[in-house]
Amino acid sequence: MPQTGQTACYGATGAAVIGCAGTGQDGETAAGVTWPDPRFTENGDRTITDRLTGLVWTDDANPAGAPLSWQAALDYIKSLNSRNHLGHGDWRLPNVNELASLVNGQANLVEWLQAGGFHHLLVDYYWSSTTYASYAANAWSVGIYGGIVAGHDKADGFYVWPVRRGEPGNVSLPQTGQTACSDGSGAAVACAGTGQDGESRAGVPWPGPRFVENADGTLSDRLTGLAWSRDGMAPGPDACLPGKRRSLQGAFHLVACLNASRYLGRNDWRLPNRGELATLVNRGQADSAAWLNTQGFARAQSASYWSSSTFVYAASNGWSVNLHDGAVTTCAKPHDIFVWPVRGGQ
Repeated sequence: MPQTGQTACYGATGAAVIGCAGTGQDGETAAGVTWPDPRFTENGDRTITDRLTGLVWTDDANPAGAPLSWQAALDYIKSLNSRNHLGHGDWRLPNVNELASLVNGQANLVEWLQAGGFHHLLVDYYWSSTTYASYAANAWSVGIYGGIVAGHDKADGFYVWPVRRGEPGNVSLPQTGQTACSDGSGAAVACAGTGQDGESRAGVPWPGPRFVENADGTLSDRLTGLAWSRDGMAPGPDACLPGKRRSLQGAFHLVACLNASRYLGRNDWRLPNRGELATLVNRGQADSAAWLNTQGFARAQSASYWSSSTFVYAASNGWSVNLHDGAVTTCAKPHDIFVWPVRGGQ
């Protein structure tokens, strides 16, 4: 997994920047693979390579010139390939993991991407090729401003940003888990020729089994290298008051208590960052928590969980991931939601 790009730390309830030491925040742990510098390289053919992921994007972030429905977005990509756009016939609508890889822990994502050489960026949502499994008449989109990952009706009008695979990058993004395809109304269809995530299945295939139980009460994710507590409901010894929803600051306090108590024999627990937490989502499942509870975990909740990452655009909020439908969104820091500690990784 790559780092999120977040380098600063913030107050417990507000937007004040504070020192990172001892906070446990994403800005302190900086978990994941370091980004190359520069991250983006202009190729001289109106494309830009992301050296972190190896993906090649059109430098024009709105080549269609207007918002399109989800099916029209897929059809537009087919039209690009039919005329060998920019010398290539293997353009795709990015899946949700690929599109979310462009999110940086910055206050203004658009300005950062413009500095990387992209233009015609819209402060709006962009379509991914991934259907929203909880309700197949919707598809996943990513907000190219703050970075929210949300499901929207496939008939809505959003923007299209073509991508293709280039040379290997510093990281290889995983597949989303989606293997089925559906039309604009949500009806199941054969995948061949659709250009959907269920057909292309771009990314690293998942190992089988993906999760392996360890003797110490953790499960290792063989896809990411992360080790999660088996108990997905704010676990810990009695002294840490486990099993409770907590504010974001309370989540950091729980992790500190786990380390002080050497929970499961370890003292390197942390709150997962936004990207790490999102790896628990299976985009092919209507309820990722229910799926996780069939993979060896216990008490995974179909609810929102805290990450260690702050939503910098409105830093009184933190990033959270909903393990029911898979939305990656924000929550006010004093709000009480669940906590799932992690350790290991890169």
